[in-house]
Amino acid sequence: MDRKQVLQRRKLVYNRIEKEKAIAQAILPFLKGKVALYSPIGSEVNILEYIDYKEAYFPVCLEDYKMEFYQYTDNPIKGAFDVLEPERIHRIDPKEIDVMIIPMVGFYKTQRVGYGKGYYDRYLQRCDTLKIGIAFDEQEMEPFEKKETDINMDMVITPTRILQEK
Repeated sequence: MDRKQVLQRRKLVYNRIEKEKAIAQAILPFLKGKVALYSPIGSEVNILEYIDYKEAYFPVCLEDYKMEFYQYTDNPIKGAFDVLEPERIHRIDPKEIDVMIIPMVGFYKTQRVGYGKGYYDRYLQRCDTLKIGIAFDEQEMEPFEKKETDINMDMVITPTRILQEK
C-alpha cells in the first residue's frame, strides 16, 4: 500500500469526531512540559478542539525543507501549504521540547510515513523529545522499508490502542 492509498483511506474514515476524541483522551497523560503540536491539514487527525494548547508550540515550514517551532499565538497566519502557523515571535530550541505530537500519512508499528519531504525527520534529529505519532487505525500499513533518515516514533496512538517502541 502506498501513500496515495493510505491518504484515500484516511479521507474516508467514518466516526471521525469520536475517533479524534479517543485519541485526544489517550494523549492527555503524556502532555507535560513544553508540548509541540501541529495544525491539521486535509484529513489529518485533529485533536486541537479536545486539548488545552495555549502554551504549546506549532511548526513553521521554512526554506530547504526545514522547520522550526514557535509558541502558539492568538493570531495565527497562513504559512506554507496554507497551514495556520503561529506568528514568528517566540521560537523554541528543539532540545527544550518535552513532547511532540506528530501527524502521519501512515504507520507500521512505530514507523511513520509522512508526506515524503522529511520536515519532521530532519527536525527530530535535533531534539530529544517524547515522539508521539497520531493516526486512525485505517492508516496502518504493511511492513515497509525504512529509509536511513526516517525517525521512529516512541509511540503511535490510534483510537483503539497505543503502540510503543521496544
